[in-house]
Amino acid sequence: MTDIAVTGVSVICSLGIGRKAFWEGLTNARSGIKKIQSFDTTALRSNIAGCVEDFDPRRFMPTNVYRRMSRISQMAVAASMEALADSGLKLDQMDRDRIAVIMGTAYGSSSSVEDFYVSFLSDGPRGAQPLYFPETVPNAPASHIAMFHGITGPNTTFCQNGISAENAVLYAQNILAGNYADIALVGGADELSPILYNCYNTFIQGIRADDDGQVRPRPGNGIVLGEGAGIIVMERMDYALRRGARIYGILKSAVQTGGYTQIGHYEYGGVQMRRAIELAIEIAGVGPEELDQICVSANYSGELDRMEARGLSGIFDQQADDLIVTPLKYLAGDFGGAGILSISATLMGLRNQVSLPGVRLSSLLGESDMEWQRPGKSVIASSLLTSSTFGGGSAAMVFTK
Repeated sequence: MTDIAVTGVSVICSLGIGRKAFWEGLTNARSGIKKIQSFDTTALRSNIAGCVEDFDPRRFMPTNVYRRMSRISQMAVAASMEALADSGLKLDQMDRDRIAVIMGTAYGSSSSVEDFYVSFLSDGPRGAQPLYFPETVPNAPASHIAMFHGITGPNTTFCQNGISAENAVLYAQNILAGNYADIALVGGADELSPILYNCYNTFIQGIRADDDGQVRPRPGNGIVLGEGAGIIVMERMDYALRRGARIYGILKSAVQTGGYTQIGHYEYGGVQMRRAIELAIEIAGVGPEELDQICVSANYSGELDRMEARGLSGIFDQQADDLIVTPLKYLAGDFGGAGILSISATLMGLRNQVSLPGVRLSSLLGESDMEWQRPGKSVIASSLLTSSTFGGGSAAMVFTK
């Protein structure tokens, strides 16, 4: 397998806008989940989410550029700008046909879909607002990134619910290894809108902020939604070394599996989720005992949290009682492209040689208090990322320094 280096990172989410703010929020285990202020939740079962506050596209691009974008596209383009700057790449000195943009999103701009449909219902086919329509397609963020930077290489968007960003990474790995591109801007993005929140109302099981505004979700209470965007810059190791790039980490393996389930549920028993983890570890050539940090996709739903906890317990066996894992969605909320948050956190931990804060594996089962702690390892050499989505899909990746 061809080693793929990551040389640039950017994240915009409820933990912070930009790489540094995200890292500060993460390392302090500061929750970005708050009471929703941007729309009315009075009639809904829940009123909390990981909303991105204070994002202003004017900080990143001219008005005549961002005004044609939906919020998800604005966040994605802003993240791409920081990730490219972080990588040290000079696009004006490169063949932009050899640069790819690969994105993952579950729903794209759900607010644009609503706006267009409402205008259609209100004014009929001839009165529907055409300016809304381009942002209704899920590949709009990837297209805007390419247009903004003048990138003309492969451009692809994956939509597979909660492992959309992971799909993007796997595909980017393949096109880089196959020499179809030298560089890939890879990421995930989703926005939280009133219509999307209403659609999830059935799954959210009544988690509400206290009268004093405090938010106290616990594993098993139900999904806590979020939003955001993130971009990483991936390139073949030989290309990165040749240009003297600073490397966050190396993607050593990436595996995707699928298992049987019912609509709206996660895989029964987690057999294929465990298989994805075992294959990723085997391909990477590391043993479970050699993994220094583990990011999981637990999202407070209970069903996913239990499946991941039991799967990891089976793999780590005797070590499971002391295992510390990082459920980033507990801090930032869950969205289709949220895997890019865990990927970015994993890479930043490797580059900074800092252990990510986490909770005991038993916390995902509700068997122990959810107390955030830092393992405090002196060397972070390899990291595992696990992910699953409703519909039965699972993914696992191993990154090394």
